Amino acid sequence: MSAVAGLLSLGGAASNDLVGEFQETILVRNARGFNVGTTLVGLMSRLESEPAENSEFSWFERDPVRRQIYADGADATAPTAQNEADTIIVQETSTTGTAVDAWQHLAVGHVLRNDRTGEYVQVTATPTSGTVSVLRAIDTAVSATLATYTINDNDPWVIVTLGQAEGANPTQASYEGPSALTNYIQTFNSTVELTNAFKGNKLRSDAAGPLDDRRITALEKIAYDIELAYFFGVKKVTGTTGVRTYYTGGVKNAVDTNVSANALDAGGTAGIPMKDFRDWLRAPMTSGSDVKLALCGPTAYSAFSDYANQAVNGFRITQAESVFGMNITTVQTPFGLLDLAMHPLFTQTPSLQDWMFVLDLAHIKQKIMEPLFLEPNIQTPGQDSYKEQYRAKLGLKLKFANAFGYAANLQQII
Repeated sequence: MSAVAGLLSLGGAASNDLVGEFQETILVRNARGFNVGTTLVGLMSRLESEPAENSEFSWFERDPVRRQIYADGADATAPTAQNEADTIIVQETSTTGTAVDAWQHLAVGHVLRNDRTGEYVQVTATPTSGTVSVLRAIDTAVSATLATYTINDNDPWVIVTLGQAEGANPTQASYEGPSALTNYIQTFNSTVELTNAFKGNKLRSDAAGPLDDRRITALEKIAYDIELAYFFGVKKVTGTTGVRTYYTGGVKNAVDTNVSANALDAGGTAGIPMKDFRDWLRAPMTSGSDVKLALCGPTAYSAFSDYANQAVNGFRITQAESVFGMNITTVQTPFGLLDLAMHPLFTQTPSLQDWMFVLDLAHIKQKIMEPLFLEPNIQTPGQDSYKEQYRAKLGLKLKFANAFGYAANLQQII
């Protein structure tokens, strides 16, 4: 025992003799409450899910009947008269290359309109290749504009209508087959493991013992794994023999693979011109459902909402409400309503704070082979420890990727 002379103070007392005060809980940012992380998983739990019967699942999609094809090559020679016989070469997409399939959409009597020049042409023979026989400049009162009816490579041709002669035989049938898309069921896992000595102790931070809090942490981890996989997961299978590992592809993977034009790099601190942002937003907003949900990091949210607050160029905020614990701001865009919400995980992760995902909830489903559950007592028999795990086998089924989009580096709209 040590001697203490004079006035006894806290500084002179034995440090281990002072009890101190500790709150008997652990305060964790965003640990409890609404909208604390797994927003997309939470939303899909309220939407329709589908059971999965195999680790690889496929579905079929068919776009609406095609009404637009493209010129495959330029023709700088304009027609000199109405109804002038000529040929045009068509392809199915606006990319350069060999004409593929577009001619199969056409038959005798089809009328096409060049969207750039306004010229109308009439198909005069059912095509058998990308070279199509037509009458040029069939629209009336065009004598003053014939010189403008040149054709540029990748000019869009709209299939306007099909006219039939009286008593004519049926036209050649044409069909557009569906496309098969595939994704995988991913096994998600998060482990809780304690020595029995630690599990049996009473802690200052948790008077009930350490197990419950460790369970909460493990559950939070697996929920975040699922959530970010649904956004950023890459569709992949590793291991060609024996045991395989499946990874489910997320929204970004589906957009990058199927409709890369719906992905935007918004320029970071330099900002993105409003015209470019509007051109990008048009694609997902005009496909699929009329109302979309945008989940954003705080920087992207601020950039978009700040612009909408100015009520210019067709953008304005119309209302704010709370849905499923999320604060939703509804923005009127030139293409329809967009519900804007902050995503907690994007907020917590610095590199995701300027991301924005546009989602069509009507076209996204969760495939479930094994729902999320807690499996207790999985330690090795006889081992002086306690072990359990959370596990789930889930996948993302995203239909019609052109109804989705994402923007990265969205920091300001100029």
